[in-house]
Amino acid sequence: MPDGAPPGIELIERSGLRDHAYWLADDARMGRQTASAGQRETADYVAKHFKALGLKPLGDKRSFLQHYPIERLEISKSTGLRLGKANIKDGFAVLHASESDKVTASGTLTFCGNGTEIPGSMRGRLPVIVLSGKSRGGVGGDLQAIQRYTAIADKLEKTDAKAGIVCLLDDQGSLANTLNYRGLLRDHGVMAYTKFARPVVRLPLMVLSSAASKQLLAYMNITVDADRALGIDDINIKAKGKLTVQVKAIKKARASNVVAVLEGTNKKAQAIVISAHHDHVGTRLDGDRFNGADDNASGTSGLLELAEAFAKAGERPARSIVFLSVSGEELGLWGSAWYADHPTWPKDRIIANINIDMIGRAGRKDQNILMQITPSHQHGKYSSLVREAVSLGKKFGINFTSGDTYYRRSDHYNFAKQGIPVVFFCDGEHPDYHQVTDHADKLDYEAMEAIARLAYWTAWQTADAKNKPDELGKQSDW
Repeated sequence: MPDGAPPGIELIERSGLRDHAYWLADDARMGRQTASAGQRETADYVAKHFKALGLKPLGDKRSFLQHYPIERLEISKSTGLRLGKANIKDGFAVLHASESDKVTASGTLTFCGNGTEIPGSMRGRLPVIVLSGKSRGGVGGDLQAIQRYTAIADKLEKTDAKAGIVCLLDDQGSLANTLNYRGLLRDHGVMAYTKFARPVVRLPLMVLSSAASKQLLAYMNITVDADRALGIDDINIKAKGKLTVQVKAIKKARASNVVAVLEGTNKKAQAIVISAHHDHVGTRLDGDRFNGADDNASGTSGLLELAEAFAKAGERPARSIVFLSVSGEELGLWGSAWYADHPTWPKDRIIANINIDMIGRAGRKDQNILMQITPSHQHGKYSSLVREAVSLGKKFGINFTSGDTYYRRSDHYNFAKQGIPVVFFCDGEHPDYHQVTDHADKLDYEAMEAIARLAYWTAWQTADAKNKPDELGKQSDW
């Protein structure tokens, strides 16, 4: 153990990290999707560990759970695409702009290529965009597809279009996985909390499967394949169509965070929040699980080991430690956003946030562990909290690179927006990121132990320091 290490750090062990990770990333959790049975079971698992450690509950009604409201959204039966006397009622996903409004768009079906060039006015017309090229698959690949759809919807919004249609020629998988990013499929709903989850697009976009795309294009008398899709232009179409989109909130639900505190000594009114999200993205339509071992069973395992080390250290730092296990991260940082608006520890007494999200797949180089950190020590607005973490990392052979691309993508962001100093430990994306192949047997538990001990030391040093960390600039300063 490095010289000067705080008491209890040796209690953080790879065996404990491994045990937690295997339980969290087990098939039985069904991918821990927000508000699912698997996510609730996971929240209970974390709460039981906090209780067993003698931590004080900081949730609702003196419990460890802090609930926040969400809704289940589904497509109504009226949603579909009418083509003359034929209807397309299945084989599509809807990226929606509203959770309740019914949108009807009728007019001449108008071919708009791959969406790079869309006419300035779409009055009386229904735009049809054809896309080819397969994504890399899984949810991560579909995120790239969603970004393409969003760009198309933004262009359509600048015209008179009420809605748009996207034809997928050869990428059925992308359609199926839109479910995980608030796209809606027939007979499959998604959870949404509108205050924190902005619609993916500002006007409805119907994304057709390959089969449905062929039906529509045949109706328009267009013969097209993947190789030629991007080169077609100057097509005069006279076919008419009518698209109806209606999304309904059909069921109220609750998701939950887990919150506990270990009180400090002479400065116990102030607190450091250590956070990690325990949810993931659920299952594919074929039933295969996104087990999320690295994202974020690894971080949740680290949080649990840190809680145990602090509770059993035999000493306590000056300031209190709040342990926050959030849900809803994958769907838009919902849980941490709720906590930021409904803090169970006074917000003006939270002096720092240490967020742990994906620490199981760190790289290696020359016997050193490679990790990402944000706000980066290369960034002009980093706080003393980051400086301390980088310095302490050298004691464990951990070298950091900039992780500033993730600044807005995990739960520390909702603390940073409040001007609270944050530090975020992350290993970055890898081939198994948001794939069904992200399994617990692929995690590097030796590296996880080192990173978790670093997080513990950073938290202890910050909690026991004479002065608070430098203030982080508000969001507008970045």
